[in-house]
Amino acid sequence: MFSAATIPYDPEEQDFTLQELREHLAAHLAVECTLVEWRGFSLTVPQVRVATAVPLTIQIEDDPGYVPAELADLADRAVGLLSPEWVAALRRCSAKLEVMEADLATPEPDEEGTVHLVAETRLDPSQPDVEAVLVEIARFAGSLAYDNVNDEWLVPES
Repeated sequence: MFSAATIPYDPEEQDFTLQELREHLAAHLAVECTLVEWRGFSLTVPQVRVATAVPLTIQIEDDPGYVPAELADLADRAVGLLSPEWVAALRRCSAKLEVMEADLATPEPDEEGTVHLVAETRLDPSQPDVEAVLVEIARFAGSLAYDNVNDEWLVPES
């Protein structure tokens, strides 16, 4: 699934649950927030669903097999764009919150019966309601947000 935004964090500094994140968002934003689950073949992933104009979901990614390497790459790409303090903070992160479109349409087969999967999203982090959610998530996690769609950083004001 394509992630529209990533919020890196250090789980040793920021220990929280999705329920706590849901409660924080519901208290600070005028949007409906609910706990949901994504179900795969043998996998269930807890998520928070936020009812923005294009609904989004948030889930925790903390697999030590790939998350630290992805975040190290993100930190490398942030050099020169973010302050040295933010880059150093990113280098300490080993988990992330992934923000994705909640209601992806199931692709239909074409005339030949082939299903074409497209890695695109209608969820645009530059939209004011989505950006407000991302900034509030970053504030909650003591971090910042990377907008994967528009290739830019969102830094909450102190």
